[in-house]
Amino acid sequence: MKFKTQFLLIIFSIFFSNNIFSKEINRSCDELLSDNKYEEALKTKKAEYKAAFCHGQAHLKLYHYDEALNDFRLASKLAKNDIDHSMADLLAGVSLKEANKLDEALLYFKNSISRTDINKAFKRLNLVEIGEILLLLAKHEEAAKSFLDAYGLAANDDERAFNLDRVAFAYASMGNFTKAIEYELKANLAFERTGLLGEYADSGINLALYYLEVNDLIPAERTLLKFEKLARENGGIYYLAKALYAESKYYKKKSNHELSKSKFDEANKIANDIGAEDLKALFKAI
Repeated sequence: MKFKTQFLLIIFSIFFSNNIFSKEINRSCDELLSDNKYEEALKTKKAEYKAAFCHGQAHLKLYHYDEALNDFRLASKLAKNDIDHSMADLLAGVSLKEANKLDEALLYFKNSISRTDINKAFKRLNLVEIGEILLLLAKHEEAAKSFLDAYGLAANDDERAFNLDRVAFAYASMGNFTKAIEYELKANLAFERTGLLGEYADSGINLALYYLEVNDLIPAERTLLKFEKLARENGGIYYLAKALYAESKYYKKKSNHELSKSKFDEANKIANDIGAEDLKALFKAI
């Protein structure tokens, strides 16, 4: 579950559309950006903060990472308040990360949170990005610590759940499934409180897979059946496929190869029916 640039872009689009951080909006660039007309958005002028920031977003959408970095750096210079400055700084770091300049991006984010004027929300986002980069660098224990630090700054259950889930993933990535189970259990409870059924199901299925890794089959079965039922009752066909795939692994552990194949075939059929390319790739990797 990679923390995606798209998530940050959505956040900042909401910030601008609701006029939270500034009174004036560069409607021409923002409107073109919201209509996915990125090349046209880049033809607008960028003499002030909003326009420079908008250009940076358009370049990110077009995978023009060097240009995006330059625009966000310009926006940071043009910022007239700490929040605008922090927003531009954060996206500059994201541009470096997306360009696969991981060491440079890591240093950039660490320098950002070292400033005393950065607010709590942006410090958390910087810590999340640091965690994601450390995962890419296979520094899993450091990544877990960064996500835990971010968890300490979380403002609501959504943020707490996300950070705990990433802590669990970091521990699972280093093969410490006991710790992964500990944190995924906490994440799952937090996701349940949010009412985000997709994330709740995803977390629950991950939890079951971690149980399987330590051969704790009773909670694995209980968890899988719970989330299969949730997916069927709520029309979550994508998550049903994931649950069935995990169940196929469970029954394989139990040496019930016939039922394992049946669950896998059902999961595979759903993935093909709904065109879930990520699931199809996952199932082919078995």
